[in-house]
Amino acid sequence: MDRKIYMKNIYSKYWIYAREKVYGFSKYDKNLCSYICKNISKKSNILEVAIGTGYPFANYFEINDYKVYGVDIAPILVEKCKKIYPNINCKVGDAENLEYPDNFFDCTYSFHSTSYFSNLNKVIDEMIRVTIPNGMIIFDIQNKNNEEVNQNYNKMLLAKKNGPRKLFRYAKNILKIILRKGVPDWTDVVHEVPTYPEDVDKYLEKKGIKDYKILAALNKDKDLGNSDKIDSFKKKKKIIFILRKQLNFWKKKAA
Repeated sequence: MDRKIYMKNIYSKYWIYAREKVYGFSKYDKNLCSYICKNISKKSNILEVAIGTGYPFANYFEINDYKVYGVDIAPILVEKCKKIYPNINCKVGDAENLEYPDNFFDCTYSFHSTSYFSNLNKVIDEMIRVTIPNGMIIFDIQNKNNEEVNQNYNKMLLAKKNGPRKLFRYAKNILKIILRKGVPDWTDVVHEVPTYPEDVDKYLEKKGIKDYKILAALNKDKDLGNSDKIDSFKKKKKIIFILRKQLNFWKKKAA
């Protein structure tokens, strides 16, 4: 089973309730929303890549008078989004192949999601393609340079592949079934993979994008500091990339 199928058919059964009940609308999330609202005018077309149930980001922007679109690979998440937020224009789709025209959105964003994508570079390409010239593309990554992030990733690898840990995971699944609490996970897919920010930087440079901002949460209040150098935030858990689509971006690509 590949990661896309896992996200579509298995992880989505957990995420359909966990986003609201487990994670909520954090201070970090609110600061991301405020950043977009300060930089993108109301009434604008904005797209959330990996919209999930629509909570909290798409719902926040819809309430604040933006025209919100969204795409997610999991049908059950999109179905819930349509049901509880009927004014959000969302649909099932693949982030690596967005079914939207070129130069359509004023802002395209993806938060808490890039670690789930099989090919982040393709997703970045698509986010740029569907955004208008001088429009904003903004996404965050789990920073693999961060010790805690890397440790959690390695634990996940062991839990999926190591014999004793695998048996423990299966025992937890049986308990979930007996208690009817949680979604059993029998697969060996490591679905959540952090990213080195240096790799994103190299890819953006390859695409001819050299001028971009990065943000990171600086304190317990998750206030966002900004920099133009990755090294400034090398050890932060999450790094946020903000770029503006260059007017001649696709002309360069065609050439």
